[in-house]
Amino acid sequence: MSTLKWGILGAGSVAQRRVIPTMLALDGHDVSALMVRDMERAQSLAAQFGITKGYDQVDQLIHDDSVNAVYVSSPVNLHHAHVLAVAKAGKHVLCEKPMSMTGKECQEMIAACKNAGVQLQVCFVLRGWEIYQRIKQMILEEVFGQIVEIRAHLAKWSPEQTGWRVDPLQSGGGVLMDMGAHYLDLFRFLVGDFAQVSYMGSSEAFNWDTEDTAFVTTKFKNGTHGVMGLSFAIANNGNVLEIYGSKGSLFLGQDLSIVTEEGETTEKVVFPDYFRGLLTNFADCVNGKSEPIASALDGLRNIEVIEAAYLSGREGRFVAP
Repeated sequence: MSTLKWGILGAGSVAQRRVIPTMLALDGHDVSALMVRDMERAQSLAAQFGITKGYDQVDQLIHDDSVNAVYVSSPVNLHHAHVLAVAKAGKHVLCEKPMSMTGKECQEMIAACKNAGVQLQVCFVLRGWEIYQRIKQMILEEVFGQIVEIRAHLAKWSPEQTGWRVDPLQSGGGVLMDMGAHYLDLFRFLVGDFAQVSYMGSSEAFNWDTEDTAFVTTKFKNGTHGVMGLSFAIANNGNVLEIYGSKGSLFLGQDLSIVTEEGETTEKVVFPDYFRGLLTNFADCVNGKSEPIASALDGLRNIEVIEAAYLSGREGRFVAP
C-alpha cells in the first residue's frame, strides 16, 4: 500500500482546519471521502476541499472501496464503536484523542485492530513535532541532569464550547480530556511513566457540566514530579512548558530558553503543521518502514491516567494509574 486514501469520519473544525489540508498537501496521502451527519453539509465540505464524496452515514464511509484508512474524529463516546467497525472493514485507523471513554474500551479497540491486521494509532500530534523530539533528546543526553520537575500551563478563552464537548456522557470530561490528554501524553513521552496522579477541577467560569479548569499533580516512576494547570476560562491564550533538572532548566512558550551551567540561550520557535509529523509516521508504519510514535498502547495508558485523575478528584487522594 503506497498511498493512503483517507476517509474522514467526523469532519469537524479540527479536521477542516488541520487534518484535511495536511493530508491533501502530503505526498502519499489523499482524501477520498468525508462524513458529517448532514448530507447537504457533507457535500458542501467535500466540494470545498475538492473531495469526491461526502456522506451522512458512518457505514457509507467505512464501506467505500476507495477508502483504505479512516481518521476517526467523532465524539469520544463513539470512538469505540467506530474503531471496531473500521477494523471489521479491514481498514487502518487514526483515532483522535482521547482514544475512548475507558481503558476497557481501549483494550477492545486494540484487540479488534490486531485481529484485523490493521494499524491503530492515536492523534498525539505533539510527539511528531521536532521541538518536542529535540527536548526529549536533550533529556536523554542529560543536558539538564536529573529531571526534578516538569510543569505545563495550558490556557485559552473558550466560552463558545458547546454540544458534545461539554456533555460528559459524550466527551467523558472537560479540559482534562481535551487539552489535558495531549499534555499528559507529552509528559509521559518526555519523562516516563506515571506512578501517582491527583486532580482537582471545576467549572466556575461557565457553569458547564464538565470542568473548564483543572489542576493535575503527578509523580513519575523515576521520581520526577509534575504539575499541570489547564483552563478554557483564561483570556491570555498560550501554552508554557517548563523542565527543571539538577544541571539546568528549560522554558518553552513562544521562545525556547535553556539555562545550564554554561549560561542561557534563547531562540524563537517556529511551531510546525500540527499533523504533518504524525501523518508521515502513520504512512511509514502502514508501509512497514517505521514504528508508531503514538501507538494505541499510548492511547490506552493515557486513558488509564485520566481515569485515575478523575478518581482522585472524587476521592480526594493520590491514585496509582
